[in-house]
Amino acid sequence: KSGGDYDQEETPRSKTEGAVTVSYGETPQDNWAKAEEEFKDENYLAAQKFYSYIRNKFPYSAFSTKAELRIADCLFERARFLEAIDAYSNFARLHPTHESVGYATFKVGASYYKQIPTDWFLIPPAYEKDQAAVKDAARALKTYVDRFPKDPSVEDVKKLLKEVRLRLVAHERAVADFYKRIDKPKAYAGRLEVIRRDFGDVAVDDELLFEVALAYAVLRDGPRTKQALDELKQKFPASPRNVEGPLVLAST
Repeated sequence: KSGGDYDQEETPRSKTEGAVTVSYGETPQDNWAKAEEEFKDENYLAAQKFYSYIRNKFPYSAFSTKAELRIADCLFERARFLEAIDAYSNFARLHPTHESVGYATFKVGASYYKQIPTDWFLIPPAYEKDQAAVKDAARALKTYVDRFPKDPSVEDVKKLLKEVRLRLVAHERAVADFYKRIDKPKAYAGRLEVIRRDFGDVAVDDELLFEVALAYAVLRDGPRTKQALDELKQKFPASPRNVEGPLVLAST
């Protein structure tokens, strides 16, 4: 699957998540065939049993390493995302030269992404909740993009990474607006600065830079006001906000 396939609907549990009985084959090939059939039929727990059997019973077979990765896939499809993260991470660590390391690295990020809270009725929106999963997803997805720039899924993952980073921006913006409402100008300016400094690739536009300049002007911080206005002029020379820049700077 590509990065674009990972929406935030809950991954359905396997249709055989109850007690599962399987009949193992005599060879790794036999068990691999049975495992793949179960996986294709979305019987992920049964498939996982076969893959685990291959790994434990035939550790030196050509199917053992592939089974390790498939166990992680089963955990992911069963929505056991924390366990999937461990399994994918261990695969990448134990088999650093394997052709599927990029895939495993990506799936770590996808597993974190699946744990990002969604919005639902009558409770705080997602950007006001704990952002640990969002930060973990951003870090893991960026690791994939940086390490595997030529991987087939990288363009889709870049889009997913942008979405995750915009969620972090929404959180910072919500906190900044809160400080503005309660008249904490220094904290307000600080949160805007975080957006400007850490999210320049997805969130910095002429309006944000002008807002940063205004926030520092209120604090009578001339150097930082000028710095924000200079960046505004450099990056967005056609912005109408540049006309107001000298007036804002004069107010400091």
